[in-house]
Amino acid sequence: MTTNVTEEKKYEGKPSSGREGGRPKPLKRRRSRGSGPKWLRRLMRRMNARTLALRLALLFVVALIVVGVGGLVVATDATSRVEASFVSLNRVLDSTFNRPRTELTLEDFSKLRSGLQEVISTLSGVRGQARLVRPLLELNDDMAVTLVFLDAADQLARAGDTMLEGLQPTLFFLVGGEDASAVTTQISSGERIVELLGIGRPSFIAAGERLEQAARHIQTIQNASLSAEMLLQMEQLRGFYEQLAEIQELLMTAPDLLQVALGLNQEQSYLVLSQNSDELRPSGGYLSTYGWFVIRNGRVIDYSYSEVTATNPNPPNDSFADQIQVPDWWLPLTQPIYGAWDSGWSPDFPSAAERAMWFYNNGNNPQSPVGGVIAIDIVAFEYILEALGQVSVPEFSRVVTPENFREVVYDIRATNQGDRPHKQFLAALYRQIFNDWQATAADPQKSEAILGLLLRALQEKHIMIYGADPALNQALDLLGWSGRQESGIGRDYLMVVDANLGNKSNSSIRRQITLDVDIAAGGSVSNRVTINYDYSDSVASLDPAVNPQFHGPLTYNNLMQVYVPVGAQLTEQIGSFINLAAHIGVNHHLFTSIVSVPYNTSERFQLAYTAPNVVETVGEYQRYSLLIQKQPGMREEGINLQISLPPGATLVSSTPAAAATYNINRQILEFRLILKSDTQIEIVYQET
Repeated sequence: MTTNVTEEKKYEGKPSSGREGGRPKPLKRRRSRGSGPKWLRRLMRRMNARTLALRLALLFVVALIVVGVGGLVVATDATSRVEASFVSLNRVLDSTFNRPRTELTLEDFSKLRSGLQEVISTLSGVRGQARLVRPLLELNDDMAVTLVFLDAADQLARAGDTMLEGLQPTLFFLVGGEDASAVTTQISSGERIVELLGIGRPSFIAAGERLEQAARHIQTIQNASLSAEMLLQMEQLRGFYEQLAEIQELLMTAPDLLQVALGLNQEQSYLVLSQNSDELRPSGGYLSTYGWFVIRNGRVIDYSYSEVTATNPNPPNDSFADQIQVPDWWLPLTQPIYGAWDSGWSPDFPSAAERAMWFYNNGNNPQSPVGGVIAIDIVAFEYILEALGQVSVPEFSRVVTPENFREVVYDIRATNQGDRPHKQFLAALYRQIFNDWQATAADPQKSEAILGLLLRALQEKHIMIYGADPALNQALDLLGWSGRQESGIGRDYLMVVDANLGNKSNSSIRRQITLDVDIAAGGSVSNRVTINYDYSDSVASLDPAVNPQFHGPLTYNNLMQVYVPVGAQLTEQIGSFINLAAHIGVNHHLFTSIVSVPYNTSERFQLAYTAPNVVETVGEYQRYSLLIQKQPGMREEGINLQISLPPGATLVSSTPAAAATYNINRQILEFRLILKSDTQIEIVYQET
């Protein structure tokens, strides 16, 4: 506050000796008349008023700066605290889901929920802290988005927690009420699971409402005004939202889906395709046997297995043949209608399963029309045998164990005339495996082991499921059990697919893939994929399936397919390709060729090609995404991946983390992958 001349003269005359409260007693003030004319005095008063306004304005600006800096600290602290909570939650997720599914317990899910609730608590705290300065933070675009980010993240976290809350009764039932018991159960428990999921339905509905609130927060954000870092965070947030929305939708529809799939309302029949993955085909393996089963109230009430012949299963009438479109690059078929049954040209299992189901139903075969198709290969049967221990096949006086399974199977073929006895033995063996599996209901330990290994087989594409109900297929896609081939549009993509042309050697051949990705300035990408086959005598000589007298020639002849992104252009090839051709598809570009690998040799095949439109610009950053898909039926294989960033570019993030990084005129990331299931790579970088 300003003071005039009179106020500056607090005392006049001599000081008084009187004291009030230990201070000199002020004298009576006199009114100052001031000197100079009135107009000068008025001017001085106005100037003093303006000085006051200026001072107040400066104080307000300082306050804004202080509060703004404070708000920045709040926002930064909020972000760091939330990130710390997410890191902690990710550690719980990694430790939980990197273990075999048979070892998961209710305690693991309790830890998961505790981690999620820690994130919620952190979000609640930082949102309260930021609320104090929210009006000021909203003056800055990134700060305003941070506030919306926190609001949306809070709703997403609470939605996830609410879904876990709704799942508690089901999880408790699955483990028999014991915290340390593994989360598996009998298929016959399906009816009770449907009831318990119904109990959790209010929680799933509440989670949906929170997801809607999160979506409204996210929709308010305008990407154009955001920094690159904030754009990336928002992209991640949208990804989390989409995942949770899919899970919530699955939980809402799960009771209805289970009622149909498990035959709780009426009997449901399934076609079973038994694939020999020793003779690998794009959608899993050669079909030598097949079966069907009928399920009612969650239990299999009837089933059968038999060999595949020219008349079994019964084919559709020849008039249906024009409905089957076989690609011109695939093997020539004397009777195209059989292409629907053994439609091995596509690695997309839903497409192959739909054709097989069409063939079976239109041939008026037993239990048709079937409501779905289940494919199971040799590796999956090995897993089931591992849990059962052994299976006796009385018709052939054989005892089959995990150790002698393949030897017995191929010995039957070698010691009998023709292919028919081999297929008959397989059908009898698979019937007995199914029968013994059903009998494990009274043995929780075996039942738990079988279901756990079945989950493993589903994750590794040794078992795949297709349903006539689109809603069921959507759920199977979300779970990763459908064997669906994903799109190669808008990202880099690779799927190497083998089609064995006449022997049973695939378990003895080691396939190794190397992919070199060169990202140039501006986002153009050039790839080089190298496919190495090692067909060693030291391995093959011990394999009962490798026998030229009974199981086809020793040379591995293969119709190789290499699926790459849409728009890719072949620039170079190295290796003994036969009839190498390029094919333009809707979702992928495809290279096909016959390749041969003689016994006890190794062969190397290399293709170089451009990969357009696979780098996305996100503000000041660039994002490169790569999806590598595993071929159905393929045993695990090694993938060496090397990604070279543009010269001068700086790595921002890598998911997953690279095994090694180098700086040789540019930054190079090295990944060593074991392909057991589909793998996604995402690299974010910034060009200078």
